[in-house]
Amino acid sequence: MKTNQIKLILLLIFYLFISPEFLIAQSQKLQLNEWITNWNLLGPLPLGKSSNELIHLPGFEKDFLSRHGGEQNPKIKTGKTVKVSNVKLKWIDFSSDEIIISLDKAISTKSNVAAYAYKEIFVEKEGAFIVSFGTNDGGRLWINGKEVWDYGVARGCKPDDDQIPVFLKKGINKILLKVEEKGNSWQFCMRILPFNIDVFIEKENLFKVVSLPEGKSELRFSLSESVINYLFRSVQLEITTNEKDPRSVWSGKWTNKRKMELPIPSSIFNKYTLKIIAERQDDEEWIQKIVFQSGKKIDYTLFENQKTYYRIIVGNDASESEQWAANELQKYLKELSGVEFRIDTDDSKFTENEIIIGYNKHSQKLLGEDFGKPKDLDESFFYKNIGSNIVLLGGQKRGTMYAVFSFLENEFGIRWYTPEVTEIPKRESLKFSYLQHEEEPSLQVRNDFYYEAFDPIWAAHNRINGAIEFREQQHGDIEGYWSVHTFYQFMPPSEFFDEYPEYYSLIAGERRYDHAQLCLSNPEVLDIITDRLKTTMKENPSNLIYSVSQNDWGNPCQCDKCQAIVKREGNESGIIVWFVNQIADRIKTEFPDKYVGTLAYQYTRKPPVKIKPKDNVVIRLCSIECCFAHDFESCPENQDFLSDLKEWSFISPQLYIWDYVVNFSHYIMPYPNFNVLQPNIKTFINNSSIGIMEQAAYQSKGGEFAELRSYLIAKLLWNDQADVDEVINDFMAGYYGRSGQYIRKYLDLLHDQITPETHIRLGLEANDKIFSDKFIEAADKIFDKAEVVAENNELLKRVEMARLPLLFLKCKRDPVNSKQDGTYDRFNMIVEREGITHFAEVGKPNIDAFHDQMKRAK
Repeated sequence: MKTNQIKLILLLIFYLFISPEFLIAQSQKLQLNEWITNWNLLGPLPLGKSSNELIHLPGFEKDFLSRHGGEQNPKIKTGKTVKVSNVKLKWIDFSSDEIIISLDKAISTKSNVAAYAYKEIFVEKEGAFIVSFGTNDGGRLWINGKEVWDYGVARGCKPDDDQIPVFLKKGINKILLKVEEKGNSWQFCMRILPFNIDVFIEKENLFKVVSLPEGKSELRFSLSESVINYLFRSVQLEITTNEKDPRSVWSGKWTNKRKMELPIPSSIFNKYTLKIIAERQDDEEWIQKIVFQSGKKIDYTLFENQKTYYRIIVGNDASESEQWAANELQKYLKELSGVEFRIDTDDSKFTENEIIIGYNKHSQKLLGEDFGKPKDLDESFFYKNIGSNIVLLGGQKRGTMYAVFSFLENEFGIRWYTPEVTEIPKRESLKFSYLQHEEEPSLQVRNDFYYEAFDPIWAAHNRINGAIEFREQQHGDIEGYWSVHTFYQFMPPSEFFDEYPEYYSLIAGERRYDHAQLCLSNPEVLDIITDRLKTTMKENPSNLIYSVSQNDWGNPCQCDKCQAIVKREGNESGIIVWFVNQIADRIKTEFPDKYVGTLAYQYTRKPPVKIKPKDNVVIRLCSIECCFAHDFESCPENQDFLSDLKEWSFISPQLYIWDYVVNFSHYIMPYPNFNVLQPNIKTFINNSSIGIMEQAAYQSKGGEFAELRSYLIAKLLWNDQADVDEVINDFMAGYYGRSGQYIRKYLDLLHDQITPETHIRLGLEANDKIFSDKFIEAADKIFDKAEVVAENNELLKRVEMARLPLLFLKCKRDPVNSKQDGTYDRFNMIVEREGITHFAEVGKPNIDAFHDQMKRAK
């Protein structure tokens, strides 16, 4: 045979047996998104029985193909015989008309068995793909001999239940799936999907950190190593301590392995943050953060069986609030555990079992020389354990005190619901291994203006630090805002008007003082108010802000000089800011740490066009005209106010909000505004507010849900990201006991009456469309259930207080029947028992009008 003939024959052999067309003929060409319905199957493979449906059946780990290449390199051919436990099984070629392959139909209806499914896929271009499948029950999957999936739990077969990124090479790729049968149906399905890195990264947790023995930690990659290079060019790792000011522990590159031990000291148990910074193949950056714990875990016993080896340490130079907080900690620890914790000073010898309050010699020893003392007014705080010792620390004024109360709340479940009701769960023991908590306020000044919130002990426990004027008896002091509507406080008409009428408003060509303001362009008015403000500041030195503000009505001065300034600034607020700025300049040298405050209220709500408040001026913006059924951002009727808020925020160095959270016409009326409390507070904070005053039912107890609302507001003013439902549910269970579940149902029912078209303001009346007979009937049934399950008389009284607004509403809507069915009598009984003195802001006139209405009803 000639050489050329031999070459031709060899080429024909290569073409027939090696060419892509031949390869495709022997396998299935990849069709993305289409279900694979033709498989080579082998089974049933006998397994053992088990009652544990969370793990593989006994015998599943056996490699039944060990004599035929093994599960990692199977030698498979249709009709080929495989001997399994002295039984000969054959590989069969099975095609299904359905996307789900029924192994019951194809192989056996037996239980406690397994089967192999094999398929070869021809791929024209290598790359990353998604193997998408479902099984009934568990199983294991190999792609080109590498295990990529394992699941041992009994389950039903759902298409696309699992989606695993894999690398498929150019040419033939081998898929081997092992499926076990634990009972009922026996099925699987599979298809290949295109790989979208954006979708997958968002959906899956590519990395996780797991704890190993001896305190070590390991980074694990959830996918096959074969797809790594198709995801990332490089991956950088950085580990820091999980603290407010994190310290770097280690940084380096990922090894590109599915498992990588992290180089962290294992001798100390601590919480860390792993930051993963990856450069994707498409040049995009991908970042993931993982919080994890690592190190040898040691349990420390704070107290047990009414004994403790711990003591409380407070500095010799501790502030008044820190000393009080130490006593409070001692008191509450004894009430919950029965153990008396001794209080010592930092002059005592350092030991290994201490609760250390504040910045002192003992805390310095633990925190190290690099830790600086917090500023006195810094309200942020932390508490943590350093070995067996616990440090609670913040600024001396209030920060450390707040650390103590947070420690009692978070670690022991203590709650200060109202001034009269504190929840103290009893504990026989407490062990800890890791304590690490830190907080900072969302807002500098927090004024919860409820009658219940005025109690200084409750306010300190719940981190309320603001008030109108100073409260001497509150531990840690407060950031007082002295007075409001002060024009006539500084310049009473009885003192000045007869001799100096030019100090007051010119209205319709005549000077007047009745329901009027001051003539702010008059330089003598400026001198008098400045002098009297300075006297006020000296006599009341503990306040932060001092009000120079319009009276609580209209009628600003219309004289030419005043109106020239108003015209120039576009609004009546212009002359107010112009006037207050001058006062602020005059007092700043003598009072460098104080502010002059004024109102943006009703006729002065809109900001001026040109002038801006001085650095030591605080603008107090009022939301009195708003709808409180919907938050400021979403309600069309609130957009004008929102616009003013944003403009004031832009020009004001300090913005302080006067917000409203009750129905001032009827404190006791149901008022469904809980849904707006958090978003409105967030809106204020996002617009640079340094303080918020939530004006409520402030003269007496008895406001609708006053206890709950004041508690929730305190939480939100401190942390605008607080979980509102969690706070409410906690209060319901702690304050109302078993009845709380029904009070919550009523609260939800009430708020269900609000629709996008429903708008409520501060003067909500009983005939409003949100109140219907159907609503009242449903609410009554809920309260009946709440009263039935009340565990004792005290809890029943609290339920009755929650029901009082519904009784009031019924009296207002139907006074005749309310007198006849006992509603009115029950309402009066609760009011008298609880000592309620105000049904509305105006007090007695409103109460008299209510009872007159009831008396006239026939």
